[in-house]
Amino acid sequence: MRKAISIGSVIMILAAVVIAGNDPWKAKPYQQWDEKDVRKILGDSPWSKIIQVDATWKGMTDLSADDSSQPPATNAPSPVAKMGQSPPTSANPGGAVGPGNSASQASFVLRWVSSRTLQRAAARSAELAGQLKPEDAEKQLANAPDVYEVAVMGPDMRPFQSADEDILKLSAALIDKKSKQKVSPSKVEISRTADGKKVQAVSFIFSKKAGNGEPAIPEDEKSVDFNCDINGAKIRASFDISKMQDTQGRDL
Repeated sequence: MRKAISIGSVIMILAAVVIAGNDPWKAKPYQQWDEKDVRKILGDSPWSKIIQVDATWKGMTDLSADDSSQPPATNAPSPVAKMGQSPPTSANPGGAVGPGNSASQASFVLRWVSSRTLQRAAARSAELAGQLKPEDAEKQLANAPDVYEVAVMGPDMRPFQSADEDILKLSAALIDKKSKQKVSPSKVEISRTADGKKVQAVSFIFSKKAGNGEPAIPEDEKSVDFNCDINGAKIRASFDISKMQDTQGRDL
């Protein structure tokens, strides 16, 4: 009986090793990640969600027009938020998202960019591209974000086009599945094209502390929803915190 239990334990351990081996954020240090690993993290990981929504705004001329009155964002989203302005699809994690599965749908990618894993993916991508030296990457990663940050991007960002930061702050929230606590963003950062006319990405920034001083996302929380309703776009994504783990533990 003891032998059978021992064999079963070995099998379970080996299975866990195999599963972990498929996850670069657990299998090896970020300095060893290659381009394939970075693409997986950005497009097919617990920190990155690809969703399809009903594009009720399509055909609305007021949303499709360029808003030249909006200046370029001065507080643009973090580098990891802006990485891959053409977000990946679930079928092609490293490629570009099309207009959606049909004319009535649109694709969005949501990334939990304040996490160590995505911060490291951004730094490693810059290293691989020759844009960042390893020692500079180490310095950059030493300054861990003191907030939660969720970035939204997609090929059709028209619902965000005419919205300012105050409107966007009212449009989104994090909702704990267990406690039902709702956390509104304390800040929103908009990334636009060089001419300032089109929105490329929007970052929603949340305080890690609630108004009563308690953690905004409790330590025992297993899942949290990100909701955003803006100009007909109802963006919903559920993040499984139990899977948002790296070698150091919970990674938000």
